[in-house]
Amino acid sequence: MSIVKALGLSTLLAVLVLTGCSSNPTIAPYMGEDEGMLVFSTDIIVRGEAELEYNYIFSTENLATGEIFRQRMTVDEGRTYAVVGRLPAGDYRFVKREDIRRDGRGIRLEDISGEFSVAAGEITLPKHIMVNKSVLTRSVEITDLSDSEARILFDLQLADNDDFRGWRFHGAN
Repeated sequence: MSIVKALGLSTLLAVLVLTGCSSNPTIAPYMGEDEGMLVFSTDIIVRGEAELEYNYIFSTENLATGEIFRQRMTVDEGRTYAVVGRLPAGDYRFVKREDIRRDGRGIRLEDISGEFSVAAGEITLPKHIMVNKSVLTRSVEITDLSDSEARILFDLQLADNDDFRGWRFHGAN
């Protein structure tokens, strides 16, 4: 194979991979959707001259298949929710959380627990993440979100948001 063809093939493959990884998880579900969306409630506080320096990767395990999914979540100051990503419908448990510095200079592993279910075409809101950041300190606390708290967030922030149009609420009951 010539070098030009190999470079062209490599470039095409890279574009396809990057395009697939950059898809928007909030695009409205379509008929026959087999995935649901995982979203966290957020409370992000930044004090003084501090900047948010971490993104988070959550690993979840499908309880029926044992398959592990890793999903990246970015937190933003002033937003009351963060999209974790899409998952196939089913029952899951959290395996771990990775705190990834945005400048790539560090990773911190943390435990996270809890089980949740995902339904096709529906948004599941199982957790609340609170990040409190100042110049010298950073604390992250992840707690369970009650069904009623999740429903309020969905109704007030997501249901009428164009990014989530067509998605339904997935309650625990």
